[in-house]
Amino acid sequence: MNAETAKKILLVDDDEDLRNLLGIYLKMAGYEIFHANHGEEGKEQLTKLTPDLIILDMMMPILDGMGFLKWLRQEAKQDIPVLALTGRSKSETRPIVLELGATDLILKPCNPDELVKRAKKILNA
Repeated sequence: MNAETAKKILLVDDDEDLRNLLGIYLKMAGYEIFHANHGEEGKEQLTKLTPDLIILDMMMPILDGMGFLKWLRQEAKQDIPVLALTGRSKSETRPIVLELGATDLILKPCNPDELVKRAKKILNA
């Protein structure tokens, strides 16, 4: 897959190690990866690119995933698929995140292979 046809994924997570690890797995799967450290950086990235998928951590400083997702759907009116990452396994998190407009949700710590599988499923849907 060449760079022109590679699907773009924006990874928004304040955990640099996890972001880099997931980035490596996604690159190996043939995706072009862009990084943001928090929601505000994610918004900034969206002024420069239109990703095919956003992988979004829910708990971050500055602008968290919930705030970013709300902004993305309600203000920016973007319907880019979002794969939410959350360390909160509370049962009420899933419906809230999906109601805000996430396409899918994966719990942290997540298996990078599982994340790639979910990303592929969303991107090929």
